[in-house]
Amino acid sequence: MKKSLVILLLMFVMSCFAYVGLKVVLASDEQGKKVLDDVARSILTLVPENVRVVLETNQVKLTANEHIEVQEEFTLNFSITYDATKNSYYASWMESSNVVYSCSYSPKEERPYRDFVRECAHYPLEKVALRLLMKNAFGKYLRITYHPSVDEYSSFSPDGKYFAFITDRLGGNRNIALLDLQQGSLRVLPVHGSSEYFPRFSPDGTRLAFQGSLHGFWNIYIMPIEDYAKNIVLISAGNAPAYSPAWFDANTLLYVQDTETGNAMYRATLARRRSKLNIEGFDMVFSPAAYGQTIYFVGLREANFGIYALTPEGNVVCIEDGFYNEHDPAISPDGRYLAYSCNCLGYYAIWVKDLETGEKWCLTEELKQDAFYPSFSPDGQLVGFSASEGFFEPDIWFVRFFKPSDSQAQSSLP
Repeated sequence: MKKSLVILLLMFVMSCFAYVGLKVVLASDEQGKKVLDDVARSILTLVPENVRVVLETNQVKLTANEHIEVQEEFTLNFSITYDATKNSYYASWMESSNVVYSCSYSPKEERPYRDFVRECAHYPLEKVALRLLMKNAFGKYLRITYHPSVDEYSSFSPDGKYFAFITDRLGGNRNIALLDLQQGSLRVLPVHGSSEYFPRFSPDGTRLAFQGSLHGFWNIYIMPIEDYAKNIVLISAGNAPAYSPAWFDANTLLYVQDTETGNAMYRATLARRRSKLNIEGFDMVFSPAAYGQTIYFVGLREANFGIYALTPEGNVVCIEDGFYNEHDPAISPDGRYLAYSCNCLGYYAIWVKDLETGEKWCLTEELKQDAFYPSFSPDGQLVGFSASEGFFEPDIWFVRFFKPSDSQAQSSLP
């Protein structure tokens, strides 16, 4: 009971005290005023609750969360101009007289105008969200990314320093993005001529396994965090698509590869010694995740997806296979809890099952957006996942892990 009260008090204090202020001076020419107004409205609508916002635009001051205190404040400048000769809008963000982000849009483009507005708004939103994350100054939820690109397939490093996910914000191919949780910075790791999916940190945190198309079809690769592009190693073999890598131990990977009759799960050492695992009774298998010597995976039987475990003795055990579909298994650092996505609410949400008691509960019920691909932080206190807002592509969110017995503060949805 005492622990629950402490959690409730902590979340209440954080909801009343802001660590971050955001002051933005926005400017535009006559033709860019509508874009400027839409960008300002987007920022005010999406800003996290623990951020005080002051927007100064065309001699009008707009604010959000004025009542809360600020420990530090970011000051940014935003400008939008229109070039009639090219029928294009050009936007830029400046900080300390330096351009830190720029983008452009033409009505002739295929992408929707709303994506351009969201791209303009994402920079300050991500900046303050990362600061809240570093300060642990948020309630139940914290949205991390706001770019209109695809952001999904997340993974924490074992030491808690990095958080990896996939993004296509550079345009074209999907790349691995590396979020530094200690510095609050984000960098993208493009691999020339390739798309990447499912980044997974090695147990020592120095390498990433991923699914990539470097050789023209889907394979499994590993690469170091530093000097990554010069040291990419192919792990899978053959021309059949290979996907969904997971570390079994420091020297061994699991992955799935298509076969003539469906697919199969493989185990491969870093020396590329490969063996097929004997998993029978399924039409297909997906999404391996290991804890100790046990391998959790998604099994497909007659159009029904469920989560199963392959024990060290070679037995297959049903973990969760209800009337609805279950996907994306992730195991907590202590091995007790299974996080997964399920559509039993009429939309996909992140659920947790206590593997000791069998109790199940939903982590993201209030979000009411399709949520997928959970991953536990190394201390087990956070779960990262992807969620889709309306017509936009998925973004990265964090939710505080809780058990039904914990007292929960009010939702911190923006």
